[in-house]
Amino acid sequence: MERELAATRTGAGTSKGAAAQVEVTGIIAAAYDHWDSSAADLHLHTHVVVSNKVRTVYDGKWRSLDSRPLHSWTVALSELHQAVFADHLTRALGVTWEPRARGRDRNPDWAVVRVPQPLVKLFASRSADIDVAADGLIEEYVAQHGRRPGRGTVNKIRNRASLSTRPAKQVHSLADLTEAHPCRH
Repeated sequence: MERELAATRTGAGTSKGAAAQVEVTGIIAAAYDHWDSSAADLHLHTHVVVSNKVRTVYDGKWRSLDSRPLHSWTVALSELHQAVFADHLTRALGVTWEPRARGRDRNPDWAVVRVPQPLVKLFASRSADIDVAADGLIEEYVAQHGRRPGRGTVNKIRNRASLSTRPAKQVHSLADLTEAHPCRH
């Protein structure tokens, strides 16, 4: 991200944005791991929060991060992270991977060899909810347009299904967390 995507804009603005995109000396980000999905399924994943302030190479001034490249490359960055993580697991634990089909409207996934699909499904209620909602939206699309949607439209439909089925966030107080996980001195 830092080498290829991070930049800022500077110069006189035009109707299409700033006049120049310039290099920055780096980015500030914090990554934290989650061990489960919003539906409490086992789902190890990493969230990354990126600061919107960057320092330019040419004059050392702090400016806003141009987030457009980061948004354009979110999926690729996520896939790269998954590949590095899988490689780490292979090196640390000796696991091997295999591609697994996930149906007509989903890309294949890489799964640990010898983990049976029924066990994966047992811990995938969030995915199942998204699949049901997406199937319904695809049926609506077919009824409205008289044809199946293309890959790009299916991706947008799946994103919509994901948002519409997402459980409400639960906010816990420090007292709740301390009570659930008391400190041991």
